[in-house]
Amino acid sequence: MDSRHHSVESFDRYLKSHVPVDLSIRGTPETFVFIRPSKSELGLRIEVSAGAHIPDTGLHNIVTRLARHEGRFWLEVVVVETALFRIAYPVLCSMTDRVQIDRMPPAAALRETLAELTSLLREPESISMEREIGLFGELLTLLGLVPVLGGLPAVEAWRGPRGEEHDFGLADTDVEVKTTISERRAHWIDSFTQLQPTTSRPLWLISHQLTGAGTGFGRTLPELIDEVGAALAGTARADFESKVGLAGWRAAYATQVSSRWERRRGSAAFEVDEQFPKLVPDSLQQAGIAIDRLVQVRYRVDLDGLADPDFTPSTIQAALGS
Repeated sequence: MDSRHHSVESFDRYLKSHVPVDLSIRGTPETFVFIRPSKSELGLRIEVSAGAHIPDTGLHNIVTRLARHEGRFWLEVVVVETALFRIAYPVLCSMTDRVQIDRMPPAAALRETLAELTSLLREPESISMEREIGLFGELLTLLGLVPVLGGLPAVEAWRGPRGEEHDFGLADTDVEVKTTISERRAHWIDSFTQLQPTTSRPLWLISHQLTGAGTGFGRTLPELIDEVGAALAGTARADFESKVGLAGWRAAYATQVSSRWERRRGSAAFEVDEQFPKLVPDSLQQAGIAIDRLVQVRYRVDLDGLADPDFTPSTIQAALGS
């Protein structure tokens, strides 16, 4: 994000604080991004005239309204689905730029922004290879947890599809799942906070290495989805199917996704402690680095040869999905 807007990492921290926030965006007309956790609302508030036209979005998860605060009138564009907040934030910033920089009327800026968003969200013919591999690894982990935690608790612990910071939240620890098809145990890390433990809860990284399997060996992603679903029943299965959809899977992809995968070697677990190789806000700030000026970070960690932990909790061992 540029200097007009808070970074996505900063926005994530505001979300996690679970307190109401108003983020002013410098420019004319006066504009704010607001977060109302108690109402499950993320919104954009733009000052308008009293008789301003308020267009209907025609969407369930993004609504518009005319609000009055302290004698002034505002167009509010509000996202009401918590799972969409992180991806909606840059969209709201884009609409603000159309109004404040391009001088578009708010109603026109909303229409153009939603049209662009619709184009971006048009479903592809199939899932990307990167997402296929990532989802395969998360499902291996989920399948390993079901016998230990029970179906519903295991599915509830799977948080990745809802855009939360870590892929699984267990009773006393968080888990980040990484999956690669490379010959080395090397994984991409996509942000400063991905390997940042939440408060005092320990964080573990589970590493899966996959390789292509021949006919009759391994599993396809659709087969693994069916296998996990068959291990669940009732509410657990319904919640699982919902989360698989949030993770980007569609039943229509099943005929297109035919790659068969098996483990290249056994999965491994690593505690993300002080010795673990990572870039996180705390260590960078201690080093005197202005992390607010690092607007996008993606790096790769090579875990080949990294020493096994002295003790691995039983739930983490189960999460390896062996």
